[in-house]
Amino acid sequence: MDNRKTALVLGGGGSRGAYEIGVWQALKELGIRIDIVTGTSVGAINGAMIAQDTFDLAVSLWKEIDTSKVFDTDIKDIIANSGIGTAKLKDLLYTYIDESAIRKSSIDYGLVVVELPSMRPKYLIKEEIPEGTLIDHIMASGTLFPAMKTYEINSLRYIDGGFSDNLPVGMAVDHGATHVIAVDLEVIGVIRKKRFDDADFIRIIQCPWDLGNMLIFDTLNTSKILRLGYLDTLKAFHVYDGNHFCFVKGDFDRRSLRGADSAGTIFGLDAGLIYKKYIFDIHLKNAVDKHIKEIGKEPHGDSETMIAKLLDGIIKAKATLNQKTLTIMISRKLKESRDIERILLAKPVMNLLKEETLAANYLIKEGFI
Repeated sequence: MDNRKTALVLGGGGSRGAYEIGVWQALKELGIRIDIVTGTSVGAINGAMIAQDTFDLAVSLWKEIDTSKVFDTDIKDIIANSGIGTAKLKDLLYTYIDESAIRKSSIDYGLVVVELPSMRPKYLIKEEIPEGTLIDHIMASGTLFPAMKTYEINSLRYIDGGFSDNLPVGMAVDHGATHVIAVDLEVIGVIRKKRFDDADFIRIIQCPWDLGNMLIFDTLNTSKILRLGYLDTLKAFHVYDGNHFCFVKGDFDRRSLRGADSAGTIFGLDAGLIYKKYIFDIHLKNAVDKHIKEIGKEPHGDSETMIAKLLDGIIKAKATLNQKTLTIMISRKLKESRDIERILLAKPVMNLLKEETLAANYLIKEGFI
């Protein structure tokens, strides 16, 4: 245990970066000590906040910023302005990031930039960054060219580190990490997965939900995805169960858990809550009943016509029917005759209707249909 060094590796992803602060919150509550933090782009910004150990300040930063406070011009004017200016972002970083505190911190901190025109990556630990230029290098790491203008430091031009390594696990390992927790925001960028094998232990945290447009900073979305980062991390460390949703551990058997997750997704339940089974079922039944009222007793005509449509043109049905309606229709046909399950479980059909079928079985099991 004395030789254990834990690294938090933070990927780039623009406005999606609020998710990483939620991850940090969960790790703090779990009592997991971070010895090293490496990041690219927005991960370098969040990594700096972690290195200086200012969680409340990081939350304040993310809850304050919207697109107008990050970019100097409207993102619609990218072409006319040859890229978005980021002077506003730089001012924000000077307000929230303390270079001196980061340099004095016991947490090792590193970031990735890419030099132009050679496209040579630079993996810089804090000791390798010249005094007084830390924020410049953080800015350079997050310069998403060509959407943003290139960033210049001492006559050298740089662009986003994601062009070379958007999730710098290898950098953390090279600086002594034995255990790696990596947050992948799943945006376009190079991921050097071969380096993952170099860690003694690695846990990748990703969100099953769409975290939004990486260039649009919206305070409502920020609050939502910060919460998702928190819950996904607790699930990743087996405090709670679930994939899209967060369930109290042990409330569901494995099959019911998958069905509940699918049903909650289809019927639009709130992914930011922690659900006891009976509370989840109340929310789900209300959503199902509401949709049944909207579509009437039989969706889009008699059930025989619907099932014929499903079997004769499954791709068309999938494309044209509301997913909630399709799930209810499948539930009704399964309840009428389990013979239909044989058809639904056929591989070509199951590939298209896996989530709807899982959800339908859960609705039947819980007596909602």
